[in-house]
Amino acid sequence: MILSGPASAPIVLARKSIQLWDPAIPESHQPYHAELELPPAESARIVPRALKAVELVALTSLRELVDELNASRRSIRAVALVAGSATDPESIRNPHMRAHAREGQLFPHALAAAAKILRIPATTIIEADAFTKAATALRKTPATIKNEIAELGRAVGKPWGMEEKTAAAAAWMALAG
Repeated sequence: MILSGPASAPIVLARKSIQLWDPAIPESHQPYHAELELPPAESARIVPRALKAVELVALTSLRELVDELNASRRSIRAVALVAGSATDPESIRNPHMRAHAREGQLFPHALAAAAKILRIPATTIIEADAFTKAATALRKTPATIKNEIAELGRAVGKPWGMEEKTAAAAAWMALAG
């Protein structure tokens, strides 16, 4: 979600989905699942390659977005990332659920690392905290934030589900900076 304008009246510039895995390395889609599914020797070879692919795709994608905005005389002031959970994946006993948790942290971490390389401030918030943190940062109530984000959604059209709403809340916080 790319927002612009003053924090008092944000507008949605773009709603984009960034693919953070490399189709040439299918295991990069779910690298920690590959770790579960492959024999140990093969996993030890493939998983690091898949993780590196995620990092490279994140950097390439963010760099392309920066270039696209620069071409339209705009710039990225900050990156706000939404993570599903702050739970330490290693505390999860079930290997399959642990793989999901590790991947849930992998992609925001990869984008945060890419932002750091590109010298763009980045912050990560937990999905469940998005509206409360946005309300605090913007000095509004969570209900007001939800209503104003719903209005942003009406302006850009569907889809405008929870993923778009939490991304908008995070981007709005970054805009308020």
